[in-house]
Amino acid sequence: MSIRVEQDGRLRRITMAAIEKKNSLDAVLCQDLLVQLRDAAADETVGAVLLDAEGPVFCSGIDAEAGAELFTIRRRITKPLVAAVKGVALSGGVALLANAHVAIAAQGSSFGLTDIREGNWNEAVFRAVAGATGEHRARELSLTGRIFSTNDALAWGLIHMAAPAFELEERATEI
Repeated sequence: MSIRVEQDGRLRRITMAAIEKKNSLDAVLCQDLLVQLRDAAADETVGAVLLDAEGPVFCSGIDAEAGAELFTIRRRITKPLVAAVKGVALSGGVALLANAHVAIAAQGSSFGLTDIREGNWNEAVFRAVAGATGEHRARELSLTGRIFSTNDALAWGLIHMAAPAFELEERATEI
């Protein structure tokens, strides 16, 4: 399975665990995430959801048209969704962060909307990121494909806080 789900008290942790694919959002992983997020939202024993990933890459991107519904989930989920990123978040990974109610990143993480480097434009990714950073910033990031830092992500509103990597899990769980 491409994800792992655990529950500790009222916290449901959904971990992307497709390390060999660098947690790339293909149709299967997108569908698995949607199912688990909907299940958490419907489960009365869940008070909050924490989304994270195994390995050094939070998410390496997205396959073409997958994920459009996933990138609007925060409007439909009734529980707080916290995302914790460590390492690299590209394209769809950035859109996942933009969809979290609270996003926290390990210092030294890197981010980018790199679809343009392959000649692709993903409207769902752009819209999700524009909702967090503003349309002007999202357009620049989408059209340049440049990589940006944790400090930039924090300044632009993509993430809400940064933490040392060794404190990320503890801080995300506290939230």
